[in-house]
Amino acid sequence: MSKNYFDLTKRKIDELEIAKQDNFTCNIVDRSNGDVFNGFILAITQKTEDKRICEISWQKSSTDKKYQPRLIFRKIDNNLNDKKIDAKRPVIIDFLTGENGYREFWQMIAFIFKAKDLIDTGDFIDELKVISNGQFTEFLNNKEKFGNLTSATKNLDGIDYASNQNLNLATNLKILKDNLSKIEYFISNESSETEIQRWLDEDKHKNRRARCMIFGLEYVNHKREGQANGNKYDLLTRIGVGDDNEERVLIELKGANADIFKIKNDQTLNDGKTEEFHLSESLSRAIPQILEYKRKLEEKSKSVEDEDMRRMGEFSKITISKCIIVIGSKKDDKRWQANFLDLKKSFNSILEIWTYTDLKNKLSSTIKNLEH
Repeated sequence: MSKNYFDLTKRKIDELEIAKQDNFTCNIVDRSNGDVFNGFILAITQKTEDKRICEISWQKSSTDKKYQPRLIFRKIDNNLNDKKIDAKRPVIIDFLTGENGYREFWQMIAFIFKAKDLIDTGDFIDELKVISNGQFTEFLNNKEKFGNLTSATKNLDGIDYASNQNLNLATNLKILKDNLSKIEYFISNESSETEIQRWLDEDKHKNRRARCMIFGLEYVNHKREGQANGNKYDLLTRIGVGDDNEERVLIELKGANADIFKIKNDQTLNDGKTEEFHLSESLSRAIPQILEYKRKLEEKSKSVEDEDMRRMGEFSKITISKCIIVIGSKKDDKRWQANFLDLKKSFNSILEIWTYTDLKNKLSSTIKNLEH
């Protein structure tokens, strides 16, 4: 079977990628047409057209399960036959000058280094490749492949710490930016509570962890719509990790279209007008509702045998240190803003009111910090 070599003296190496052939080997492949190459032509002698080549194969190591490059340097003639040297002369293949291919040699080394220690991660991607920035962006924009990527980044123990951190940062930034776009959509379209909750639960809760990042990166292990004595809460989460961490946060979701205030206009005796701010029906109902959830959940958690708590994955006493109601969006009106600030200050440290505008601003700041 004849061998095919990529001619580095005439072509650019960024035309190539490393593609998985099977569970044991990888190939060097032309991105444009799928041609497979056995290695590289590094130099061609002008007079005889003899070639200096490097044959490369990526074979899976039985020790560390990585695809390690295996190299063979050879001199061949124009018919791809090995050059013969008598036994008394040493075999030396040097790359000391441009004519001998030292530039092409280092291009090849850089290409190999990019592909060094490729790991077969199964769901990471269907193929193992060295890709360009543009291809990586295109890959991240593919929702199905991006979902596989976010799952795989949890288990990338085979690459160095810095690379793993950079990959996790890239995937988290992509998630946060997608979430930010969705929050902006909720605000501009005045989305209902039902629409927002459906978004969180889409695809059988497959994206719950990623989408619940809208509330803050400090919250983990989100549980949706558990029950306490038949009453359903929207979201129960925890601050930080650790099995001994009792601290929980309860989040009640209302629509981006919900009002925080009901504004009542009255006519005065002197033909003047008064404007009174009252709590809206939606917020007035949400405040005692979430506080009741808090009380019931804490009471139920005192019993390790409680079926509702065990069904939620809670097997020990919990303390709900914060209750958050997410409702409506901020208005441009200065009096509205002043009343909203007064309202937030009037609550103790346990109860907080957030708008979807607050979520958008918090998420924008998080993205900015991660990017810098």
